[in-house]
Amino acid sequence: MSESARNALISVYDKTGVVDLAAGLVDLDYNVISSGGTAKAIGEANIPVTEVADITGWGSMLDGRVKTLHPLIHGGILADTRNPKHMETVREKGISIFDIVCVDMYPLEEEIAKPGVTMTEIIEKIDVGGPTMLNGAAKSRKIVLSVAEQRPKVLQWLRDGKPNEEEFLDYLVARSFYETTRYYMPLTKLLGGTSISGFIAKLDSPTKYGENPQQAEAGFYADNRVDVDPLGIDQFEHVQGMERSYVNMTDMDRLLQTLTHIAAGFERNFSQVPHTAVGVKHGNACGAGVGETLVDAVEKMLEGDTRAIFGGVVMLNGEIDKEVAETLMKYAMDGEMSRLLDGVIGSSVTDEALELFSRKKLRVITNPALGDLNEGSLDSSRRVRPIRGGALEQPNYDFVQDLTAENMQQYGELTDQQRQDMILAWAVGSTSNSNTITLVKNGQLIGNGVGQQDRVGAGQLAISRTTIELPEIEDKGDKLELRVILDKHKLEGAVAYSDSFFPFPDGPELLVKAGVKAILTSSGSIKDDDVVKTLTDAGASIMMVPDKAGRGFYTH
Repeated sequence: MSESARNALISVYDKTGVVDLAAGLVDLDYNVISSGGTAKAIGEANIPVTEVADITGWGSMLDGRVKTLHPLIHGGILADTRNPKHMETVREKGISIFDIVCVDMYPLEEEIAKPGVTMTEIIEKIDVGGPTMLNGAAKSRKIVLSVAEQRPKVLQWLRDGKPNEEEFLDYLVARSFYETTRYYMPLTKLLGGTSISGFIAKLDSPTKYGENPQQAEAGFYADNRVDVDPLGIDQFEHVQGMERSYVNMTDMDRLLQTLTHIAAGFERNFSQVPHTAVGVKHGNACGAGVGETLVDAVEKMLEGDTRAIFGGVVMLNGEIDKEVAETLMKYAMDGEMSRLLDGVIGSSVTDEALELFSRKKLRVITNPALGDLNEGSLDSSRRVRPIRGGALEQPNYDFVQDLTAENMQQYGELTDQQRQDMILAWAVGSTSNSNTITLVKNGQLIGNGVGQQDRVGAGQLAISRTTIELPEIEDKGDKLELRVILDKHKLEGAVAYSDSFFPFPDGPELLVKAGVKAILTSSGSIKDDDVVKTLTDAGASIMMVPDKAGRGFYTH
């Protein structure tokens, strides 16, 4: 080992690029010190390397648990070269300074994720030396490489003469502390269960701003490496158009909740998932449709509320081809005008569809996993909601309504279409801001009354969403009189879903007077008998699930 050269300690599990790094460092007049498999890989490439054991005088011991944990190693890592006392000590003790520390850690997260893994096997994958070396190198502000992707970048930086050195070191040190902090999180949660919560991630993609322009420095943070959710927002590909905004991503999350609940509900109750289209505006479904074809589903989704979908985001469980794209842009539009949408998301997209969308600079996002949705597509990860001073955490919204469950009560008869409409209404309503009353007819969302303080108000809002205001001019002889009439033809025969029980009969009475013929709700009110009587006397059917089992409150 050259006395005049600088020293680089390399000890890694992931050998990606490590030989090239070692060769490059030797060319730059660094001594390379390594251990175990890393030293073997470097030596077999005919690159000069010194074994850690040759420095410490100790070989690997305790089944490999102790290799680098020695003052001659950690003294060289932790010594602050700007501190005269430190430098005097290392000279007295014969400690060589490590200028570069390239270390990663045993794949603990991968071990925890293995089916049937035992705690003994997990314990053996807990790395102690790796995190210790990284933390020491970061503390003493050495050139610290904590992930394989940094190896070519750092080597090139050294070759270029260390431009913007302090800024680059900030990046390396921050990433090193991040990696060691992240490393133990899965183990902490495994052992601590629900008594411990935590989330650590790095910036995946920035957004122009947050929900409002004054909320700058917004972004989407993620870092999923093991057992990755195929429907995670980080797994979607931005194909065309403006970059995703903060609100786009919140809308995508809500769309995924609604679309996967539709898939789960239909698979559970009818053993098949229909072609489905869902449109969201400001975090709640304003349109949803199921049909024999994707075009049919899109048409129903758009017809449900042609006004609200303007500027919304649409998600489909299939490929966006030219016919689907033309339907999205032109269906139920006057003249040559095209519909303005903020984004379209599908399992894939054809070149012809992209060409149509490009004229409007429309965001197009894809994820193949959308083409194969089923009950297993529901998000089972715990939901975390920051609140001032801390965070609330709970299981996700993964209840699936089963109309044949033993705890279901049914009064009156239901057609097959009404049963399907109940599931669609439930999937939309239980993923909309409570309190919610949702109206569906013939596989089409026609009114979603979300976020109200009382059930009557939610019903009134849902009904109002189904009405179409039509101006009518009547000639009165000496003057023209403008009136507004309401077209409520869509309501007759509709199905309603309520995300919790009706405390009084006034809510159901409002709905049946408007034309609703079947209601899915929960039981648990002292007025349940009165609610049932009100509906059956009006010739409407009702299905009730116990409120403790099937309440559908979402995002208070």
